Amino acid sequence: MNKSVVGYVFSFVLLVLLQVLVFNRIAIFGYATPFLFLYFILKLPTTLSANWVMTLSFIMGLIIDIFSNTPGMYALAAVTVAFVRRTFIALVLQRGNEETSLVPSFKSFGSEYFSIYTFCIILLFCILVFVIEAFSFFNPLVLILRILSSAVLTFVLVLALESLNLRKK
Repeated sequence: MNKSVVGYVFSFVLLVLLQVLVFNRIAIFGYATPFLFLYFILKLPTTLSANWVMTLSFIMGLIIDIFSNTPGMYALAAVTVAFVRRTFIALVLQRGNEETSLVPSFKSFGSEYFSIYTFCIILLFCILVFVIEAFSFFNPLVLILRILSSAVLTFVLVLALESLNLRKK
């Protein structure tokens, strides 16, 4: 087995366990919930087939749904994010770089472009999860507060994890 495949399997299992056992139980001020498992989806190589990205995202979302007792919320949001991921990467990267094999990071995208890419993906995920969870726009201020606070918290945690990953290498 390739060394990078083992690393992806390890990070998949670790991020799912952390999300299910730790992060799903966190609600800062009752609003902000971190979704750190998105880091796995964000860091998949750009040349990986869209089918594989969506399949891995679905499996990850389904496992989190099973342990969180949420009927398909995370699976739907994760697959949707995986579906639009390549579009966001194409928007962030300059023309001509789409065909090269890159793992999205500060180093390969640049800190500004990686931050934009990361925040867009995280914000879309948070919008989907909280709109599905609320299933209405009855209290829009609370919904917006939950979306923005969770997106910002997840964004900060992903950037912190990415900076640790950058220093390690």
